[in-house]
Amino acid sequence: MTREFERLRQSIPYDYDAVLDIYGAQNPTEFFAVATEAFFERPRALKSRHPELYDALSGFFRQDPVTFSAEAES
Repeated sequence: MTREFERLRQSIPYDYDAVLDIYGAQNPTEFFAVATEAFFERPRALKSRHPELYDALSGFFRQDPVTFSAEAES
């Protein structure tokens, strides 16, 4: 998660990430909140764009929301 947090912080001038809200770059706590929100609300996008982060959250929460998500496939 640290690597993804730093990647998001570095993207601030470019605002490129459409999956993780830029607010998550404020601090690690906000990053966890933003990543968790994306994990449950946009799991397919998160898994596609940030597979290592998705896998870490999947292990942490012990679930795979892609299997029950209503998110449209991209």
